[in-house]
Amino acid sequence: MELRSGRRALLIYWITILICGTIILYGNIFEMDYLTVRFNKPLLKQGSKENNFTIDTPGCKIPYLDAFDKNIRKYTEKYSKPICDVSSPLVASNLTSIFVLPSSFPLYHIEDLRYLECCYQPFWRIEPEKGEEDTKIEFDNTCYPFIDDIDIQDEFIKVTCKYNSTNIYVDTFSFVPLKNGMKFQADPDRLNVLVLGLDTVSRLNLHRQMPKTVKYLANLGGVELMGYNKVGDNTFPNLIPVLTGLTEDELINNCWPHPNDNFDNCSFVWNLYKEKGHITAYGEDCAWMGLFNYERKGFKKQNTDFNYAVFNRMSEGLIGNSKEVDCNQCIGSRLVYKELLDYMKKFVITMDTNRLPYFGFFWEVTILHEYLNSPQVCDDDYHLLLKTLLEGNHLNNTVLVFMSDHGIRWGDIRETFQGKMEERLPFVFFLFPDWFQRKYSKAYENLKINTKRLTTPFDLYETLVVLVNPNDLLVDYNLKNTNLLDRGISLFKPISDERTCEDAGITDNWCTCTESMDIEINNKVLDAAKSAVDNINFQLKGYTQCAKLTLDTVIDAKLVWNPSVKKNTSLDYSLTLRTLPSQAVFEVTMSNLRNDSFEVIGSISRLNLYGDQSSCITDFHLKLYCYCVSLLG
Repeated sequence: MELRSGRRALLIYWITILICGTIILYGNIFEMDYLTVRFNKPLLKQGSKENNFTIDTPGCKIPYLDAFDKNIRKYTEKYSKPICDVSSPLVASNLTSIFVLPSSFPLYHIEDLRYLECCYQPFWRIEPEKGEEDTKIEFDNTCYPFIDDIDIQDEFIKVTCKYNSTNIYVDTFSFVPLKNGMKFQADPDRLNVLVLGLDTVSRLNLHRQMPKTVKYLANLGGVELMGYNKVGDNTFPNLIPVLTGLTEDELINNCWPHPNDNFDNCSFVWNLYKEKGHITAYGEDCAWMGLFNYERKGFKKQNTDFNYAVFNRMSEGLIGNSKEVDCNQCIGSRLVYKELLDYMKKFVITMDTNRLPYFGFFWEVTILHEYLNSPQVCDDDYHLLLKTLLEGNHLNNTVLVFMSDHGIRWGDIRETFQGKMEERLPFVFFLFPDWFQRKYSKAYENLKINTKRLTTPFDLYETLVVLVNPNDLLVDYNLKNTNLLDRGISLFKPISDERTCEDAGITDNWCTCTESMDIEINNKVLDAAKSAVDNINFQLKGYTQCAKLTLDTVIDAKLVWNPSVKKNTSLDYSLTLRTLPSQAVFEVTMSNLRNDSFEVIGSISRLNLYGDQSSCITDFHLKLYCYCVSLLG
C-alpha cells in the first residue's frame, strides 16, 4: 500500500514537472507557435453561411459577416434627405432645353409676364497656367434672353431671371451636346463601359442601405464580387489603381512627382478608350475635394471629352447650400447627387441615340461620404436611373460597373471588428448585355468563378483594359496572366485559389484574409503603440505648425495572422489608439521584429474626423495626423 502511494506521489511529481516545463517552453515560443495551433480553428463565428467564410480558398479566408447582425443593427437608423434652402425652381431642364415653370410664379410673386426677363449665359473651362489650380472658368459676354423655353447647344449655362428689374432667380444647368468630330457610328460590335461609383460604401452596407437597387441588379443577373479588397486608406489610393493599374507611389515615380504637378503626363484607362474611338466622360460631385483636385492641381488639358466636375464646382460655389460637413447637399432647389444622376442619364442617352461608343466614369460623393446610413437616401433614385436606362434599351451595348472604393472609415461602427472588415471590403457589381454573356461565355464563366476569389482594384483595371478590345475575350482565357502587373489579373481570366494578399498587392494592414485574437494591453503592446506615435511624429517632422503627439491610451489590441500562411516569420499587432492633444483615434498594424522593435505595416488610419484640426497644412496625407499648434491656446 505504501509502495503504491510512493509510486503515485512520484508519478504526480513528474507530471507536475512536465506540466511546468511545458508552460515555460510554451511561454518562450508563444509568439510563433501559438499562432500555428490556431490556424485551423476559426476564432470568431461570423454567421452561419456555409463554413463561416465568404471567401474560402487555400490562399485566403474572409470570414462571413451578416449585414443585419444584431450587434450591427444598433448603428443603423433612418436617414432623412437634406432639405434645400430654395423650395421650388422657376426654371427647369430636360435632355436638350430649358423652360420656365408657370406653376412657380406665385412663389416668386410673378403676376405680369411682361415684366419677367430671363436669360442664359454659357460658361466653360479654360486651361490653367502652370502652377495654377484646375478650377478656372470663363463666362460668355452675352446673356441670351428666352421667354418660355429654348433649346440649348452649350454644355453649361447660368440662368438669371428678373422681375420688375429686380433679380429674383439664379440657377445653373448642364447638357451633353455633341462636339466637333463626334459623328454617328453604326458599329454593331461597339461596346460601351459605364462606371457608376459610390464613395465610402462597403459591400454589406450597400445591401443594408440600398436593397431595392441590389435586388434589381441581382434579378437582372448582376455579378457581385464577394472578395473585393481595398489596397489603400482613402479614395485616391483605391481609385488610382482602378484608373491606371499603379499604386500611388508608383504614380508618383512614374508621372506625378509632386502634388503641384498636373496629371497630364499620366496614362489613364479612359485614354485607351479614347484611342479606340470612344467618347469619354468623367464626372464627380463635391468637386472641390475631387479625386484630382483635393490639395492637388488637376489637369492642364481637360482629361476627358466631357467633364461634369467643371459644372459642379461652379454651380456649388454659386448657389450651393445645405452644406453638411464637407459637401453642399443642394444647388439651388435641387439635390446635388440627383443632378449628377441626371447628367449621367443625359450622357448615356445622347451617346446611345447617336450610336457613339463611350467610356463614362462617374463618382458620387456628396450624400455618401460622411455617414453610414446616408446611402439609403439614394436607393430609389439609383434604382430608377438603372430602370430607365435598361428598360429604355440604352444599355444594350454597355458593360455596367457599379462600385465603391472602401467602406465607412470613421464612427462607432468602425471601432468594431465587423466595421473594420467592412471598411476594407467595398462593393463591385457587373451587369452585362445578354449577347455579351453568350459571345464571351468562357470569359464570363471565369468572372463568375472569380466572385469567390480575392480580388482588388488592380484586377478591375486589367478588366477595363481588356474591354477596350472585347474580341480579345475570344482567346483561350486559361492562359497565364501576362498583363501590366502580375498582381493585377483580368477578372475574365481564372484567378488561382492559392492567391494571397501578398500576391494581389494588398499589404497586411488592409488584408481581410486574416484571423485575430484579443490580447492584454501589456508593456509590449504599449511599446508598439508608442512606436506608432513616433512614426506619426516622424512624418510630421519639419512641420513646426503641427503639435507633437503623445500616446493617450490603447483602446484595443489584437494579434493578427493569415491562417493560409503556413509559417509566420513575425507577429503582427493590430492596435486602436488615441493621441493627445488631438484626441485623434488611429488604427495601425505593427510588425514585431526579431530585435523586439516595431515597424508600421502600410499606413496609419484615422478613425475619427479631423475637421479643422489640420487646417494649417496642405499635405493631403499629413492632414490625418496634424494638430495645429495654434489650437493649443
